[in-house]
Amino acid sequence: MADTRNPAGLDSNPSVSALGLRWAALRGMLASPLIEADEQRGLRDELVRELQAIERDFTGLQARSAIEISAKIDVAKTALRDSGGEGLRWLVDLLDSVQTDLRAMQPNAPAGRPTAHLSRTFQARPEPAPAPAPAPANESGSVEP
Repeated sequence: MADTRNPAGLDSNPSVSALGLRWAALRGMLASPLIEADEQRGLRDELVRELQAIERDFTGLQARSAIEISAKIDVAKTALRDSGGEGLRWLVDLLDSVQTDLRAMQPNAPAGRPTAHLSRTFQARPEPAPAPAPAPANESGSVEP
């Protein structure tokens, strides 16, 4: 499997976002009914080990935004739920509360995916000078100067 410290194989340090995408992909693979087949047991075990390693890797990464902090909290809540510890339900509730507080502290953002503010600055164009009025025509139909 890929190196969880650098899941994309790039030279730069992984970010919470990059690791979060990898984590979500692994969880999606593990949720597939195909992975439950007996002949896929080895692959499933390897995916579980990689998922656990990624979850531990989140502790060493610094979040750069409130969204990344919230993502780290989601990872912790999921790991707690998956552990099956019923006595830890209060901890999941506490993390939910922390996430709610975090969202409340953020400035109001539009619903849905955040988008970049794109605006174009148009340069004012000078208005064209009004066209001169046509000269009145004389009785012969020719235009007088």
